[in-house]
Amino acid sequence: MAKKTISGAAMALGRMTYMLELVRGSSYIASTRKPETLNGAIAEVLEGFCQLHGVPGLGVFQEILAQDVERRGNQGAASAVRSFSPEKWAKRTSTS
Repeated sequence: MAKKTISGAAMALGRMTYMLELVRGSSYIASTRKPETLNGAIAEVLEGFCQLHGVPGLGVFQEILAQDVERRGNQGAASAVRSFSPEKWAKRTSTS
């Protein structure tokens, strides 16, 4: 299945709407050093977002978050944010 493209307007609105969550999340994720802590940090940030804003804006938030992590100089973490799937999150939360 092809990945859905997010419009520039949706990205701009998402950046303004979720500014606080983006700053916190990108800082937290960019500061991780191990793969285990990286995946946990991503799951925690995305879970927190869903609790505050619901699932509908998650795709936009996840892409903007990846861009912000990338701007912080952590390409590997940005790729991990982009590829993080709800299935990984569900596995993490079901085993916690």
